[in-house]
Amino acid sequence: MAHEEIRPPVKEFLDLLADLLAEKYFERMDERMKKIPELRRLITAKEAGQYLSLSTDTIYRLASLKKLPYLKIGGRVLFDVKALDHWIDRHLIREKEWKRQELMPEIEKERGDARTSRESDLLGLLKKKGKD
Repeated sequence: MAHEEIRPPVKEFLDLLADLLAEKYFERMDERMKKIPELRRLITAKEAGQYLSLSTDTIYRLASLKKLPYLKIGGRVLFDVKALDHWIDRHLIREKEWKRQELMPEIEKERGDARTSRESDLLGLLKKKGKD
């Protein structure tokens, strides 16, 4: 019995241990959250490639051709996540535009056929008036 009085009660020990573990867990999570690219505004070319699902080489090529917005700080090439989102919105082909582009050859063909029939109608009308 004397031996049990010397040891701290098990429940108190476990509660203290749980509190310490929870505190450490949240400290580590805070550190990890700071490292997540989505929470930073400026990201590297590698992260931009992951963000846009493109290779790092493609990211650098588009940036060098001034087709992808970037900024250079010192010797580092960085990409603004908001600018990349805006770039995506500008280059997004909406369904309506895509269908219009897909149907364009058919529309032009119909217009060409309509012009041909109108032209032949006008020619026929002019010939009739010329005979009269």
